[in-house]
Amino acid sequence: MKPLTVTASAILGVCLLGAMSPAHAQFGDLKKIAKKKLEKEAVKEIEKQLQAPAATTPTETSTTTSGDQALQSAEAAPALGKPAANLRAITQCSSLRPSNILIGKYGDYTFQQGMSSEERTGLIGRRSAQLSDGCILPSMQPREVVYMEVPTAELKTMGGSSDWEMQCVKSANPSAGAVGQTEGLSEYPHKVNYLAGKDIMLHCGNSENVSECATGSNSNRSGEWKKKLDSRGMTMLSVLATPSTLAPANGEKLYCQYYNKPSGKSLFAFEYLRTRG
Repeated sequence: MKPLTVTASAILGVCLLGAMSPAHAQFGDLKKIAKKKLEKEAVKEIEKQLQAPAATTPTETSTTTSGDQALQSAEAAPALGKPAANLRAITQCSSLRPSNILIGKYGDYTFQQGMSSEERTGLIGRRSAQLSDGCILPSMQPREVVYMEVPTAELKTMGGSSDWEMQCVKSANPSAGAVGQTEGLSEYPHKVNYLAGKDIMLHCGNSENVSECATGSNSNRSGEWKKKLDSRGMTMLSVLATPSTLAPANGEKLYCQYYNKPSGKSLFAFEYLRTRG
């Protein structure tokens, strides 16, 4: 608690008035008035200091701040990096490997049409990526999208769509089993066709500076991209790092693989940070 202090002038005044001699009796009334006034001021000063908040020393402030930072750090989202070895061990890679891998986000971009600016949606902020450990994709932040291509003929030899399944486990507890056993399809990545051709074949003159582009409607540009893929004998796949209302407040990491049931092997795998939105 802050120590009590009374102004020196107030105390001195009280003492001096109390020490006056009878010779000053003619000033008795004035002395009484002054004494009462000074006493009131002294009481007010004491009450003021009793009501004042305790002072915080620099050391206390530093300690409190450090404590807050430590708490915030403890509640921070899990850090992304290369999936742990026990997770990568779950995945047995197939001989078929994705290529032309891009990671970005689905969002708006603009382009000029004469004097007007038009807006469209597609894969923006894209960056090239590479596989590691055979078929492991880079880890992804919430709502990022990965695009890739695989040889069409080889993909067909591994069966149809019913022969494939996206499987995900919680990275912190993979032994609990696939989240799809207890969660709905909307809560984790389960599709490999999140993007359309028009999302890759952006409109020419786009604000993303993507040079491989086309003009026309969304449908026309999707058609142009399919022609390019067909000419190379490739099929496009794309996956969203899906948010979930079931994720904890600070998020959690999920490890997912695109699993082929007949062969027991996976085309690709990745880890991502699942958040609520």
